[in-house]
Amino acid sequence: MQFYLKPLLITAFITLTQGCSMLPANFERNESHAYRDTKNTLLGQIVSQLNVKDSEHSNMYLISEGTDAFLARVALVSMAERSIDVQYYIWKSDIVGKLLMHKMLQAADKGVRIRILLDDLNLDSETKSILFAMAHHKNIQVHIYNPFSSAGYRIIAALANTARVNRRMHNKSFTVDSQYTIVGGRNIEENYFEGNDRSNYADLDVVGAGPVINDVNQQFDIYFNSSLAIPAYAFDDYKKYSGALAKVKSKLSDYVLSVQNSTYAKDLRNTSLYKHIINNLKGNDNNITYQAKAHVIYDSPQKTLGKSELETTYMLSMMQSHVSNINNQLELISPYFVPGDEGVEFLLSLVEKGVKVKVITNSLASTDGILAQSGYARHRYNLLKGGVELYEFKPKVKSQASRSLKHSAEAKSALHAKTYIFDRKEVYIGSFNFDPRSAMINTELGIICESPDMAQYIASNLFDKEITAIAYKVILEGNDVIWLDKSNGKETRHTTQPETSLWRRFNLRLYSVLPIESQL
Repeated sequence: MQFYLKPLLITAFITLTQGCSMLPANFERNESHAYRDTKNTLLGQIVSQLNVKDSEHSNMYLISEGTDAFLARVALVSMAERSIDVQYYIWKSDIVGKLLMHKMLQAADKGVRIRILLDDLNLDSETKSILFAMAHHKNIQVHIYNPFSSAGYRIIAALANTARVNRRMHNKSFTVDSQYTIVGGRNIEENYFEGNDRSNYADLDVVGAGPVINDVNQQFDIYFNSSLAIPAYAFDDYKKYSGALAKVKSKLSDYVLSVQNSTYAKDLRNTSLYKHIINNLKGNDNNITYQAKAHVIYDSPQKTLGKSELETTYMLSMMQSHVSNINNQLELISPYFVPGDEGVEFLLSLVEKGVKVKVITNSLASTDGILAQSGYARHRYNLLKGGVELYEFKPKVKSQASRSLKHSAEAKSALHAKTYIFDRKEVYIGSFNFDPRSAMINTELGIICESPDMAQYIASNLFDKEITAIAYKVILEGNDVIWLDKSNGKETRHTTQPETSLWRRFNLRLYSVLPIESQL
């Protein structure tokens, strides 16, 4: 009996693996495209009043506060008349995710076409159940990007096709009526919008209107209609939710009522953007509104299929022309900064040419990705020795609007913005981390703004004014790495990574010796 058992188990495993790893097949695919005739919508009329001086220039508005970032999305959805296109790596069913889904269902009931494109990796069962129910609405299309399998068994499916499922869509865009778009580093989860009382991310979005919209629309259409974006109706579970739409609407409505007096709701009503929104987004804040050429750059979905840089379009190559023109300074903000040997060589070559290179990344205390931190830590000494200025984000930085965060003494912050400033003349804002995963594995999206005013505003505030308040400066003293903490007029020197335990530092050293850098 035992003689036959092993081959039977192997056969069963192979059969199960093959069945569960198969993607949905034999379904009708209907392409859809962004609307182009939306000038007469309310948002179109608002855009027409922005008085952009050059027809090639886009109007761009920076949003750093998480509460403002959430309100901007809610306002755009509330004002939508024709279409809403959303594309994200993560969408959670928390206070932020549910409020947005509720607002989108209301828009769909008014006749607005909703297209939702989400990566499959982080979709939990609750979010999927809501999405599958929403997909039964006549005005809502839901596509899942690079799903593990047609049904469940995600782990088995992942083992069966590791090369494919390892490649994820990290793009983030939010476009309404083909008039306004939001691109940046935020996913749809409460800690990206200052809605968590324990831990929140510092991030950055750019709201764009004008020519930039056409390129974001084109990017979205390419991904939404790609063979890797599977319609919800093609999945085995879809039919189970055929009668669930009304129930989901009711549950979301009840949820909205239950949180209308929550701490986060009060925080939202107290923000400076609230008055701007109730006035239909009219008026400009000249400090953070800019008009300039904007270039949308992104990876091709073919990257997910393992196509090389020679075979398809990589964002890295699209960014190269901007990077190669740097003469004076390169300022990098990347939460997961894993330069690798090639990245270190590149940055040090810039320093040798006289370019000042500054980097802000997470500290060991602030990061939520200790594996990525290990990939940075192993190169930290050589970067410092070569003349790169390094700053590490402090774990208890609180923004002006993080009122909820301030309620908790144990609360922490982490850096999540991905922003690169070239000679203080151009700025990249998007999803691209300075690491191998963004460069070679995941797909990414971002906007390069040719605005010296924007570049100067971000760089001067971050690197010139706030740097000592938000980050430790990392230096070399002899062969020792030292962390300088300047606050309240005092300077404290740390010979070990500040605000970390011995156990956390041990794990960092352990991960640093593992051969995993190419996956970070």
